[in-house]
Amino acid sequence: MPQKQTNKQTEKSDLTYKAYSAIRQMLFLNKILPGQKIKYKDLANLIGVSMTPVIQAIKWLEFRNIVRHEPNKGYYINEVSLKEIAEVYDTRLLIEVSLVSDTIKKLTPGKIEKLKTALENYKSAVVEDNYYKRIITDMEYHMCLASLADCKIQLNMLQELFDVLLLRYSRNLYFSSVMDTSLKEHFDVFDRLEQADEKGVCNALTYHITTVRDHIVKGMARLVVDAKESFADTYIF
Repeated sequence: MPQKQTNKQTEKSDLTYKAYSAIRQMLFLNKILPGQKIKYKDLANLIGVSMTPVIQAIKWLEFRNIVRHEPNKGYYINEVSLKEIAEVYDTRLLIEVSLVSDTIKKLTPGKIEKLKTALENYKSAVVEDNYYKRIITDMEYHMCLASLADCKIQLNMLQELFDVLLLRYSRNLYFSSVMDTSLKEHFDVFDRLEQADEKGVCNALTYHITTVRDHIVKGMARLVVDAKESFADTYIF
């Protein structure tokens, strides 16, 4: 393959990744909201690329079920769904618990130290009361724990689930935060792992993930009701 052609392909790939990363950041920071139509030109101007990389990036997000395409209308950010977020947490639970056995078998002092670092990073975010840092370090803690099992397919699946949570539900996670209980539950998981207590890790993970799931679903349901009531109030005659 000619060098010039290779360079052009690399440049296109880099621009697409630039657009993809920028759009992900906007979603995470709620600069683009669920249900909102995606305007290619505006995004391209904002990111500093042509519309082609933006369209490619949006197709990546469509594949991850972050956006949807409506024929003759364009692309939209998928709306929030109580059913979907419950399914995300239920699937997370299945994956994370299933990895515990391999994690215990392959446990080393170095891996324990790696998870301890992730835990301390999460603790620092909690102490700082930094919301965005907190949810990122929470994800990193769980991804680090899952990575200790050395099972790449499950790890990739887990990352996809976190993408859905972070890119479509970060606003809802903010209003449904369970910061105080989550920190203790993260430590409980770590303590059981340090003791190589497989059943204890499974129980601690199950309690933590189901507690967060139930709290967030309840909080989201309340937000949906509040939004409907607010909408109705504007049409009282």
